[in-house]
Amino acid sequence: MSDGKGTILIIDDQCDSLRLLTDILAEEGYYVRPANSGQLGLASVAIESPELILLDIRMAGMDGFEVCRRLKESEESRKIPIIFISGLTDQQEQVEGLSLGAVDFIAKPIRRAELLARIRTHLELGRLRGNLEAQVAERTAELRESEERFRTMADAAPVLIWTSDTDKRCTFVNKGWLDFTGRTLEAEIGHGWTQGVHPDDLEFCYETYCSAFDARRDFEMMYRLRQADGEYRWVLDRGVPRFSRSVFAGYVGSATDITDMKRAQDEAIARQKLESMGLMAGGIAHDFNTLLGTILGSADLMASEDEGASFEELQTIKTAAVRGAELIRELMIYAGHENPVFEPIDFNDLIKEILRLLEVTVSKRIMLKMDLREHLPSVLANPSQLRQLVMNLVTNASDAIVDRTGEICISTRLVTGHGELSAASLVKLPESNYVCLQVSDTGTGMAAEVQSRIFDPFFSTKHAGRGLGLAVVQGIVRSHGGDIRVTSELSRGTTFDVLLPCAAKAVTRGRAQYA
Repeated sequence: MSDGKGTILIIDDQCDSLRLLTDILAEEGYYVRPANSGQLGLASVAIESPELILLDIRMAGMDGFEVCRRLKESEESRKIPIIFISGLTDQQEQVEGLSLGAVDFIAKPIRRAELLARIRTHLELGRLRGNLEAQVAERTAELRESEERFRTMADAAPVLIWTSDTDKRCTFVNKGWLDFTGRTLEAEIGHGWTQGVHPDDLEFCYETYCSAFDARRDFEMMYRLRQADGEYRWVLDRGVPRFSRSVFAGYVGSATDITDMKRAQDEAIARQKLESMGLMAGGIAHDFNTLLGTILGSADLMASEDEGASFEELQTIKTAAVRGAELIRELMIYAGHENPVFEPIDFNDLIKEILRLLEVTVSKRIMLKMDLREHLPSVLANPSQLRQLVMNLVTNASDAIVDRTGEICISTRLVTGHGELSAASLVKLPESNYVCLQVSDTGTGMAAEVQSRIFDPFFSTKHAGRGLGLAVVQGIVRSHGGDIRVTSELSRGTTFDVLLPCAAKAVTRGRAQYA
């Protein structure tokens, strides 16, 4: 190799031209290797590759075009820049030469300045291209090494790991995934992984993945994935977007088998339900025992009197029987076995109708406020159940304030669209319009462990008195296709939000304010 500006091979069968080019380039500090035939030029390249080749087109024996073809066919010489030299200005020759892979053309007679300028340019371009290719090769090697490390770590991980590209197609799953599903990598990549998802979970699973992918955000979902033995197991799948130099490159995620944990959780919930049923049975037995004792006592008293039954004793029996019927009705509502008649109801009108009863229900030290939003649509509901729902919530709020001075606020409003429902954490409701009843109090509030049990039948934080209360409220709401949530904080009060779907026909009313 040359210690000067670079090594140049000149292939020209004309001695004068070959000598002239050699002298010009040597004076400029280039290391020149002359060859007076195509065969000699190819042999010179085979011994050591030059940085640039000056190649005459018209030569005896093997012409310049043939030499160029052979150089471009060889892996070792195809990247060497070739400049054709020709004494003719035939445009067709220039087109053919460039199509063979030449980088430039120089016409004879040679002009020194033009020759040196073109050589400098193509040598620099060749070096830049070589540097770029070296950097790309180095970067590619680093990426391959990094990918190999990732695959090794992923295969050793105790979870199922996957990656996807920018087109949402799976590009890799680790050994844990393949062992779990019993399938090959080729079968899982692309969209093949979806074949292992339980048919009932596939739509939810793919929609969750695609919506998170389009928003470039993290996601988490549970679905059933088929194991190698055919059993479906519950997995918790978490995915996060990955970026390469701030450019989105797809997703990487991990899935964990949570079947045993979910089974244990379901068993715990079942035990809790059995406990609640036992509590319910005890409460029912207590209430019915009291009612039956009243009825039997009054009947015995009536039987012992000579002048016949008194009005008071008959009224006592009637009251006890009515209370027993009410208890049975509450149980049927809670169990969802009642078949009430539904009709379009204006929620605001219903609240106004029972306003006097509500005022009597709460303590005189409690201020009852109302904020009923105007132009609310009607709800398709059973009037008596809706009254019971409002009464139970207000009674519960009054009990929470105990014997202190406080405030209960009853408000209504319209909730529109899925966005508000998501914000309210009521995502299980379908996208639609809902009338929201809100009952809030300034009472003692509830701790988290109490909140988790308030809808259990016969659960109560009061020292005396047991009933279905909020369990009935929840049963009414569910039977109407709605939902209920509670937010509470100790010493700050409690708020219940009830959402009921709007009826097809809207009812327009004015806004009412009460204090």
